[in-house]
Amino acid sequence: MIDCEATARDAMRLIGTTGMPGGKAVLLVGDEHDRSATLMAMSTIAGVTPINLNADLAQSLIYVPGVRADPATIIAELLPATALLLVDRIQILMLPQLRINALDVLTRVARRRPICASWPGRLDNGRLRYADHNHPECLDEDASRALILDLSTNEGSAG
Repeated sequence: MIDCEATARDAMRLIGTTGMPGGKAVLLVGDEHDRSATLMAMSTIAGVTPINLNADLAQSLIYVPGVRADPATIIAELLPATALLLVDRIQILMLPQLRINALDVLTRVARRRPICASWPGRLDNGRLRYADHNHPECLDEDASRALILDLSTNEGSAG
């Protein structure tokens, strides 16, 4: 079991150090319970409520019928009164029907405002992975495109 409060402080320092000019999202990778607990600890520190992206993005996309909305713009504009976005439940970004790349979307959001997201996959040899290679939602990306806090090893990767 990890110390979620200490990890949350590490994540907040990482966000504060890199800021928006880095254009990299901070991703929490590891056990779902640890990711959620770390996001909640970050929420307490920053006074920001985590966003359930599956619900919020789906709701926003429903209200833009017939128009190809940019998910990065929609996400960046969520909770406009807060500086930091804490994002949980991002599986909607992996849906092949949306024809987007989850890591690209998170990177574009990070260029506009600091973001920390709970990554539902794993970190494997410097690669962010989601789903198996034969699955339609498979994602295999270079982890250096994000700042990774691997909760399974309690180590970070400032790619």
